[in-house]
Order: sequence, then C-alpha cells, then structure tokens
Amino acid sequence: MLEQKSRDLFLANQKLSAYSADLQQAVLERTAELRLALERAEAASAARSRFLATMSHEIRTPLGGLLGMIDLLSMDEADPEKLELLTNAKTAGAGLNRIVNDVLDFSKMEAGVFLYEEENVDIRALIESIRILAASHAHGANRKLIARIDESVPKLFRGDATRMRQVVSNFVNNALRFSTDGPVIIRAQASPHPDGAMLRVEVEDFGVGIAQSQFEHLFKDFTQITNPLTAAAQGTGLGLAISKRIIDGIGGRISVNSTEGEGSTFWFEVPVQVVSRPDAQGGAENADHSGLAAADATGKRVLIAEDNIINQKLLLAYLDRMNIKADLAENGRVALEKFAPGKYDLLLMDVAMPEMDGLEATRRIRDKWPASQIPPILALTAHVMDAIEEEAHLVGIDRILSKPIPFEDLKLAIEIALASAGRTGRDASPAPVLNDPEMSQGSGNRSFFDLMSPDAYEMLLNVFGEDGLPDFAANFVRDSTTRIEALLAAEQAGDSFEVGIQAHSLKGAAMAFGFADMSEWVRQIEAEETQLHDRTVRQTAEKFRAKLQMLGALLDQ
Repeated sequence: MLEQKSRDLFLANQKLSAYSADLQQAVLERTAELRLALERAEAASAARSRFLATMSHEIRTPLGGLLGMIDLLSMDEADPEKLELLTNAKTAGAGLNRIVNDVLDFSKMEAGVFLYEEENVDIRALIESIRILAASHAHGANRKLIARIDESVPKLFRGDATRMRQVVSNFVNNALRFSTDGPVIIRAQASPHPDGAMLRVEVEDFGVGIAQSQFEHLFKDFTQITNPLTAAAQGTGLGLAISKRIIDGIGGRISVNSTEGEGSTFWFEVPVQVVSRPDAQGGAENADHSGLAAADATGKRVLIAEDNIINQKLLLAYLDRMNIKADLAENGRVALEKFAPGKYDLLLMDVAMPEMDGLEATRRIRDKWPASQIPPILALTAHVMDAIEEEAHLVGIDRILSKPIPFEDLKLAIEIALASAGRTGRDASPAPVLNDPEMSQGSGNRSFFDLMSPDAYEMLLNVFGEDGLPDFAANFVRDSTTRIEALLAAEQAGDSFEVGIQAHSLKGAAMAFGFADMSEWVRQIEAEETQLHDRTVRQTAEKFRAKLQMLGALLDQ
C-alpha cells in the first residue's frame, strides 16, 4: 500500500515537472513573440514617422514655390481679368495647402506620433498675433476682428503654445469663412482650478449658424455640415476633428454654442499651471502687445540660407519687394562663412540643406559668438514641425516658419522679429547686464545673463524684474549643483533610474534659462544617447558641471 502511494506520488511529481517545463517554455515563446511584435510595432511607427516627414517635405516644397510665384505675379498684374485668374489660383493653392496640413496632422495622430510640448504661454500675445495675421488674409481683409482678454487670465502659464495657436486659428479661420459680415470676437477668461486656473477661449461669429441637430457631426473626422457657405469654404472636414483631438490630448474639452441664422461660438477649456498673474490693470484694452509691434524692415540686411533654386528666387524676390537687402547662401556651411556680427539684421535659415543643415549652422553661430552679437534667426521648414521643434529650440532658433509661407506672413514674421531684436538690443549693443557685474576673463568677458538666450532672458526679466532675476539665477545654480552631484553619485552606483530623473529635472531648468547646450547634454544623458556623441554619461555630466561652476563664478562676481 505504501509502495503504491509512493509510486503515485512519484508519477504525479513527474507530471507536475513536465507541466512546469511546458509552461516555462510556453512563457518563453510567448515573451519572444510579444518582444518581436513590439519591435515590429516600433519599426512600423518609426517608418510612419519617416514617411510623414518625407511626404511633408516633398509636398510642401514645390507647393511653396507655386504659391509664392502666384503671389509675385499678382503683385505686378494690372489686367483685372488676369488678376482674377491669379486670385482664383491662389485661393485654390491655399485650399490645397490647408488640406495637406490637415491630412498630415491627422496622419500623425493616427500613427501616434503627434507630440505635445510644455512651455510658458502668453495667451495675450498669441491671440493678438492670430488676430493680426487673420486680418491680413483675404477673408479677414474687410472684417473687424476683436480680442477681449479678461483680467482673470494669467500673464503666463504652462502649456503648448503651438497647439493652442492651431486650435484658435482654426476657430478664427472658420468664423471668417462661414460668415460674410459682422465682427469676429476672440475672448479669453480664466477661473480657479486645482491645477492653477481653468482657461476658456471663445471665438464668436455672426454668420449662418448651425442647427442643433448637426452638433454631433461637427467634431467627427472628414465631416462637414451643410450650409450655404460650405461649398465655397473648401476643406477636408478635419480642422475641428483635429482641434478636438488636440484639446482632448491636453486634458481639456471643446464644444460650440450656436443658433441657426444668428451665429456660432466655438470654445475650449483647458486647465493650466499659472506661472505669472496679470498686472492690476491687465485687461484686454490694457494688454501689452508691444512685443508684436511690427518694425519697419526697409533697408535691413538679411542673410538667406536656402538650397532649393525655386525657393532662392522666391525669397530673394519677396525680400526685394520689402526693400530688404538680401545675401544668399546655398547651404549652412556658406551661411556660416558669410555671417559676421553686425553684418546682418536677421537670418532666414532653411532647415534641410546639403553639406550643413540650418540647425547645425545655427548651433555653430551661437557657439562662436555671444548672444548680444547674433540677430534673430528664423527657420524655414517644409518638414513636419514636431520633428524639428525641440532641436530648433535647443540650438537657438528664434522662430520656425512652415513652408509654404505667403508674402504677407513672411513680412509680418520678419517685422516682429526685428521689433523684438530692437527691444532686447540684440545686434546693436551688448545685451543688458543686471547690476553691471564685472566680466570674467574665463567666460570671454561675458556675464551670466549674456550667456542666456535673449528670449529666455527677456521672459524671466519680465517675470522677476531686475532685482529678482539674480536671486532666481542663484537658485538655479544651487539647485542644479545639488542635482548634478546626485546624478554623478547615482551613475557611480549604477542607478540608471535616478540618473534619468535628475537629468530630466536639469534639462527643464537649463532650458528655462536658455542654456541650450547644457539642456542638450542632460537630454543625451536622459535618452541614453551619450555614446552617440563619443562620451560617457560621467564625461557628459562633468561637462555640465564645469559650465555650471563657471556660471556660478560669474554670478559671484
């Protein structure tokens, strides 16, 4: 009896061992399958991203040349019949451009490669720039566009300015296209929220309105409601669908209030983290838009870096019409050779060029000369904006302009950039130095604040003032010193998770002060890319620490 039980137990153990081995093998096989599926999905995602970037560039480049040449012909044409044909061609081209942009954005969303950024947003300046730009286009030429910003709206908050601009611009363009008279009113207000504030932006028109039965279709993909102006407006039916996805992606909500025959109000609400509150008198009428005041570009000197022959001719013709003196560089290397402090008032830098691209040329210019001697640099790109936005910010591009860019849009962008440069004193005299500290020999006779990017300096100066900014800079140096030491200790202990946490914090802090090189170094550490630059994590961190010590020494002087 005992012998039989022992045998049964032995056989049961054998079966259990066999089941265990089979299960372990099944787990290993399933894990391998999942890993392979993940690798294939990542490869497919990367391929989609490359395809979208390539298609964006290949479509927008010739389209930009086409629209630009139509622009130039329209400026010289006196025959009313020919001018009407050119106007129709321009309208059709602009419609095609909108369709291309909508389809590319929608494709990015479907592919999961649509990115969101977090930065300081000035909604007053953003809305004013949209208002000015819309008024310069055909639909808005004879229309009244009114901006009303409530004093409850924060002066600065954290968010994605590019995506908010995209949504508000869509609302404004729709309001102009789907109404024939009456004003278009852009409103913004804020209310308390656990995250800081709940921002609400509205765009109201007095057009044909929308029947309530059609509300549910408004934000669906490839859907346009039927009304008397739909056929003339053109489009893919994607604008509002993309806007909804954007607002959903940043944790907000979007909707419409409308009465058929009376007009519509499209709106969105998003929670925002407040950076700076408005001044006591900071209402819509008192909002400071001095940063947007266009400067006269007549007689200014601009260096164009562009390799495409059609775009070269187009940009040279555009700038000639603006009475701007332009020099041409066929690529980034030639632009670097031609540039010298005081020689140009602005640089127009194409991103994709042979030999040396625009981002690398910009990086080398900013490495070679102090910020006070470098004029505004505007990047021109036909690529998907998301693909270059972060790197462009890191190398010191002041603004990215998407091709195709109409004459009036380029003119406005140049005038605003020149006005901004005049306000900060760039390319004219050394950037202002707080309390006029002694310059150190080791920093090339520059101060801590000279080494900041002009935009970061101006933004922080507006927030903290001349008395508060040095203290804030000292806090940056102290906190970053603690964090870089913690990063080095974690690296020595083999704690890659802690290394990543500290690198992420340092990246944001360095970016806030406009230290693009320092931000890039810790980004490489966070992304585990230091080996691509022939450095170890420790060597990269030591490089960051060395510059931080230099900055600290400049503040102590």
